[in-house]
This record gives sequence, C-alpha cells and structure tokens, in this order.
Amino acid sequence: MFRFLSSKYTQSSAWLATPKARLFLQYERRVVQRILPGLTGYRCVQIGSWGNDRCALESTGTLCHWQLGFDDSRSADIRFDGQHLPLASASIDVIVVAHALERVAQPHALLRECARVLSERGQMVVLAFNPLSPWALRQGLVSRRQPAFQPCSAPPSAARLCDWLRLLELEPEQLWRYGVGAPFFGGAYEMFGGRRWARCVGWSAQSYAIVARRHVIPRTRIGPPAWRRVTRPALARHSSVRVTCRR
Repeated sequence: MFRFLSSKYTQSSAWLATPKARLFLQYERRVVQRILPGLTGYRCVQIGSWGNDRCALESTGTLCHWQLGFDDSRSADIRFDGQHLPLASASIDVIVVAHALERVAQPHALLRECARVLSERGQMVVLAFNPLSPWALRQGLVSRRQPAFQPCSAPPSAARLCDWLRLLELEPEQLWRYGVGAPFFGGAYEMFGGRRWARCVGWSAQSYAIVARRHVIPRTRIGPPAWRRVTRPALARHSSVRVTCRR
C-alpha cells in the first residue's frame, strides 16, 4: 500500500517529474477533456494544484473559474488550509477535486466542505488514485530507482467514495477508470455503460474519476390525507339542500 507522510501535505513534485507520471497525466487530461465540457454553470472551482495546472479550468463550460490550492501552492488563485473552504455555502456550480483527497489528513472533511459550497443543481468531479491497484502496492516498496508517490492519507476506493457522496446528497453518475498499464490495459474506460470486460479488470486501474450531481430530496409538508380534508363546508352545503321524493 501507500507509504504515508507525517507532514501536512504531500511533496509530489519528484514523482511528477518521472516519465510514467507524465504519461499518466496525458491519460488524465483526456478523461478531463471528455467530462468537463458537459458541465455548465456560472462558477467553477478546482481544488488542488495538480500536475496539469488549470487543466480543469481550460475545458470547463462555466463562465467564471478559480483555482484553490493549499498553503504550499504558488500558482493558485486562492490558498486555504485544506480543511475550511473560504467560500459561501451553495455558491459554486461545478467543483473539481484534483487529487486533493490524498493531500489532506482528513479527506472526508474536505469532501464535506465541497458539498457545503455546492449549489442545489451543482456537480462535482473527483479525481483520485485507486488504493487497490498494483501501482499503489508498488509505491509502498522501497526503491532507489524512481521516487514514489506518498500521500498524506489513504485515498478512498471508488466504492467507498460513492458511499460518501450519497451521504452528502450527491448521486454518482459517471465512473471512469484510467491509468498506465494497470496491468491489463492502459488508457481510460467508462464503467457505467462501458465494456463488460473493462468492468472486470477496472478495479486494478491506477486512478479513477467520479462525476456526481447534487440530489436533494424536496421536503413536503406532512398533513392529513385528502379524504379527511373535506369537508365541513361541503357537509354544510349538502345538509342545507332539501331533497323531495315523488312517488
């Protein structure tokens, strides 16, 4: 499994400079370019400064967009502590979490903050590494040849992340699996409605992307049934009518 860092944020610059990391970023850029043009709205926020800086902001269909980074980010428009988003509640239409869950100590708390600032019809895209992949297992081995990616906390699996999103009133709509080699295929595949053989081996992909939409159940007032709402006026009207019988 992954080797975790004791520091607050991960130092992933050494791993991103490797050839396999650059190939992985190409696959991820293709997935992002297929997902984000279909997400529209007024405001879009990308959380996390990843290898593809502003990759989400260039292909999104929103009017305004910003990038939020951690305290160690230099290219971000806004910096925050990784726990509290400096945004108003229900003010963002599209949120892209670009491998930010691996860089914080409490990924569930960050996801809850993202759900707080998301609007009623908002959508969220989460990019995360797959902790069950063979690539993640190799990162835990001591190797002197290439630097390893060391997250700050264990990233959730795709199934667990879907459960977290449903608890936050977000319904997953798309699931993409992608990565380098992993080990049966390389590239990107959509799991919901995709090829059957890709579903069988998709659990071993290096990374995944989940697209979820806000799903708020409307609150209706609970009152008496319709047949009880009748009726005093109706009974009064019927009682005042005289019925004449003719034989």
